[in-house]
Amino acid sequence: MTARAGTGPALQEGEEVIFDHIPSLRSFQLTALVLIGLTLPVAVVFGVVFADTIWPALPVFLTCMILLQERFRLGRYRAWITDRRIILQGGEEVGMAQVNRAEPRGNGVRVARTDGARPVKLHYAADRVALADAINIAAGGAE
Repeated sequence: MTARAGTGPALQEGEEVIFDHIPSLRSFQLTALVLIGLTLPVAVVFGVVFADTIWPALPVFLTCMILLQERFRLGRYRAWITDRRIILQGGEEVGMAQVNRAEPRGNGVRVARTDGARPVKLHYAADRVALADAINIAAGGAE
C-alpha cells in the first residue's frame, strides 16, 4: 500500500483516484428544504387538531433533530472512486469487479453489486450523473 498525499485513503501500487466524492452541502440543503416543506402541512394539521397543546411543534422538532443529526454526519459520506475499487470514508471497500451498475437515485448514487450484497449509497452528490458515469466507466474497465 502506498500513502496518498492529503486526506485520502491508502492506495495500492498503481491505483489512481478517478473521482473524489465529497458530499455537497447544497444537495443537503435542497433535501432539507423538501423535508421541511413536507413537515409544515403536518404541523398545520396538528395545529388544527391539537389547538391548545404543544403537539403542533412535534413534527417540526423531529424534522429539525433529524436534519441536525444528518448535518453532523455529512462528512462521513465521503468516498473515493479509483480504477480498482470504491473506498468509503468508514473504511468499507467495494471492488470494481463487484459493481453491477451505478445509477442516480434521490439525492445520491446507488451502486448495485453483482455479489448480492446490499447496494452502496453515495449520499449528497453534487453531480449525480457524473458520479454514476465515473463508477460505470471504471467498473467497465475492471472487467
